[in-house]
Amino acid sequence: MIKLTQIDKFIESRFQRIFILKGVDLTIQQGEFVTLMGPSGVGKSTLMNIIGLLDQDYEGNYEFDGKSVPAMKDKQRSSLHKAEFGYIFQAYHLIDELTVYENIETPLLYRNVSGSERKSIIADLLDRFKMVAKKDLFPEQLSGGQQQLVGIARAIAGRPRVLLADEPTGNLHSAQAKEIMEVFRELNKEGTTIIQATHARENADYGTRLIEMLDGKIDKDIAI
Repeated sequence: MIKLTQIDKFIESRFQRIFILKGVDLTIQQGEFVTLMGPSGVGKSTLMNIIGLLDQDYEGNYEFDGKSVPAMKDKQRSSLHKAEFGYIFQAYHLIDELTVYENIETPLLYRNVSGSERKSIIADLLDRFKMVAKKDLFPEQLSGGQQQLVGIARAIAGRPRVLLADEPTGNLHSAQAKEIMEVFRELNKEGTTIIQATHARENADYGTRLIEMLDGKIDKDIAI
């Protein structure tokens, strides 16, 4: 499904290249639940951004379903991103001008989901995350943990084939974090491929594979 070959990502300084990722080879099959771990600054988020088609400034090849991503036109990449990927950001990335309901609705509009189906999906997510009473509020009226829950609901609303989660429980208390990880496990059982970057070892235990990164490279790749 996802195949990265000799991925390099670097910054040109005056005297040398500073590598963020160096020679990364990684294959992820449909239905895996992969956890990226490692110290801050090791390249986890950068790797996630490349996989999620948010960063095209790299060297090497990336194939999705056997098709080369660097060879795609911008419109093809954009369509692939909207159709196949859900992304949970560490910094929420909610749209300030939209309510909770409207933020969750956004990916469903991209996918041309009918109005009645959108209402049903959003009602289910609001209920699942105990946010029904907050549906007409704007992001600035929510706590950090509540904003993260909205971001997670938005990411899974469109039932993406690949869910990318960058420190998904970083702003949640332990009970909320466990609840979210159980949702991820459920989605994975239903066939969603999940790739998460986390510092929390207990989150990795929900997955099927642990990849430890060091100095922009894959240091260990362990089945759980």
